[in-house]
Amino acid sequence: MKRQVICMIAEGSYPYVVGGVSSWIQQLIKGHPEKDFIILSILPSKSDEFKIKYEIPKNLIEIKTIYLSDVYSHKIDKKVFMKYTPQEIKLISNFIDMILSEDTAEALKILSDVEKSSVFDFTTSKFFWEKICNKYNKNYKDEEFNNFYWSYKSVFMFLMNVLQNEIPEADLYHAVSTGYAGVLGALAKLKHNKPYYLTEHGIYAREREEDILKSDWVKSEFKKIWIDYFYFLSKISYQYADKIISLFRYNNELQISLGARSDRTMVISNGIDVDLLSNIEKEKTKDFILGSVLRIVPIKDIKMMVKAFKVAKNEIPNLKLYLIGPYEEDLEYYEECVELVKDLKLSEEIIFTGRVDIRDYLGKIDIFLLSSISEGQPLSILEAMSARIPIITTDVGDCRDILTLYKEFGDAGIVVPPTSYSKMASAIISLYNNPERLKLLGERAYEIVNKYYRKEDFIRAYTKLYEEGWG
Repeated sequence: MKRQVICMIAEGSYPYVVGGVSSWIQQLIKGHPEKDFIILSILPSKSDEFKIKYEIPKNLIEIKTIYLSDVYSHKIDKKVFMKYTPQEIKLISNFIDMILSEDTAEALKILSDVEKSSVFDFTTSKFFWEKICNKYNKNYKDEEFNNFYWSYKSVFMFLMNVLQNEIPEADLYHAVSTGYAGVLGALAKLKHNKPYYLTEHGIYAREREEDILKSDWVKSEFKKIWIDYFYFLSKISYQYADKIISLFRYNNELQISLGARSDRTMVISNGIDVDLLSNIEKEKTKDFILGSVLRIVPIKDIKMMVKAFKVAKNEIPNLKLYLIGPYEEDLEYYEECVELVKDLKLSEEIIFTGRVDIRDYLGKIDIFLLSSISEGQPLSILEAMSARIPIITTDVGDCRDILTLYKEFGDAGIVVPPTSYSKMASAIISLYNNPERLKLLGERAYEIVNKYYRKEDFIRAYTKLYEEGWG
């Protein structure tokens, strides 16, 4: 009997980057041993840091990787010219203006055709030059043209490079974000006439907007180009996806507000192996231990957590903190965090574990911390809740609802504002001084995750969707 083949399209994650999205993909693949999977992975560049970080399941039959930076390695053949007809140029005109239209599907197929034009031919063509000049004269004529030109050109160089990669044949395509992954999912549907599903963990366009606004790699006057670009990619993803899945209610509402059709949207929460983690025995130690499972990257705001720890330690002498997770993704930020710990004279009390088996640490932890400035629905929180650990988290993503929505159980933790280390410190001290409440919050946490976030329910929901897409 033929096995269903599902091509999962991931950007900046599985199997090369450790994190919540990657763990989610691994869980989904392993949870469907009766199906075969292909991974189409999009990375910024070829690098030694991008090595496979996960044990590859037997039913993962192929991994294909696309590198955005390959756009700079294309050989220029001056004998090759852009071969678009006047009608085809007309069809891609709105696309270059980042306008979603009835011609978008044809534009995607035309731009992906390597026989029609290379990335270099297209972005140096008279047509593209005139489009850039018109946009500059209309919206940016008071700004430096050279910077505008390269900002706008880079946008389409990266996109066209992605579109011109071969897409493996599969029975269903499943992108785990919008952006480049989502556009490839749309293109796969159009080329192969197969269903395309989209699952967003966070809202990709919003996250890229935040990154760009804080960045220094693009001048402030041209940041709007990149922001508009990522929202345009999201609109394409929503337009062609047969199912648009979010992890929680608020993100579902955001997707609809950004252009997703409500009749195609649904919510499927994360799920974890509650039974495995709930059997972890609590270790008795002389220290009061805080813990966080995370990547050491700026979005997790580790510095805020370290400062909160410093304030709390003034009241709790036997306090310790385990920062559990990989640090290789952003070594510069990791070194900054280590330096902060040294400056605060906390090197004995704050331990960076690197990547480890979290089951070796959950039994030690009295309170689980999350200090992120942006999240979706963190698996790390759900895993800690399974082990009956109370939570203190910043008010990001679905964290508040996970801990406070289920009134039949009551609150399972404390929610504080992002970046407020003083509020997090106060919450730590409060729970330390109230052992009965600490235990109660842990028991409630387990009850919530046991009822609403079980792995079996998560797998069952996707099995149903995959079968619908194959039937």
